[in-house]
Amino acid sequence: MELEMAGSVGIGGLIIGVSLLVVFSMAVQTMSYQMESSMDSIEAAAEPLPSFTVDSSDIWLFALEGITITDGGTDYVNGTLVASSCTGFSASFTVDSNGVIDAVSITSTGDCTTSTPVITFGIPAQSPTITATLAPVMKTYVFAEVTNDGTVTLPTEDVWLFFDGANPQTLSGSNPVGLSSEYWYSGETLDLRWELSPTTHSRLAFTSGGRTVGTTL
Repeated sequence: MELEMAGSVGIGGLIIGVSLLVVFSMAVQTMSYQMESSMDSIEAAAEPLPSFTVDSSDIWLFALEGITITDGGTDYVNGTLVASSCTGFSASFTVDSNGVIDAVSITSTGDCTTSTPVITFGIPAQSPTITATLAPVMKTYVFAEVTNDGTVTLPTEDVWLFFDGANPQTLSGSNPVGLSSEYWYSGETLDLRWELSPTTHSRLAFTSGGRTVGTTL
């Protein structure tokens, strides 16, 4: 009888001991998780957040960026072209030995008030035998000057932009004129231009690392 009781006590003690070990192990594991979580929070809090500003922005709904030669005509001489209702536009053209217009060079893109500006000849005056036919090539230009005023250098693939809150794309993927590096360095100002198919936009926004900055166009 005494041996049976002793055996029962021994088994009971073993069970209690194992149970205590399990509880202790779980407590240690929980403390470990809590410490890791706390360390992650401390490290995240220590990392500086991105900071950037949109210094200026603009949109040209009807940007005259090129001219297509549909018919080069005959008996022209090298000269200049004029586009109606287009501020800042200037262009020149050259002709071949028969006076056929064979090339047009855009000196300055025009900001037009219409999607169908009329192309005419400037100086010198022309006296063609067959009149040339020239067609405008229109785009929409969006301009933005943005500054990284924080302490963090940002990969351009981690900066996202939205036109009118839709169609998100990375800064590098949007391929703007004026972006020449994979990184947007601390203190750097970017003067960017997007050349888009003719369309209307009213707002542009940038976001990275939880910070979002928007501007009206």
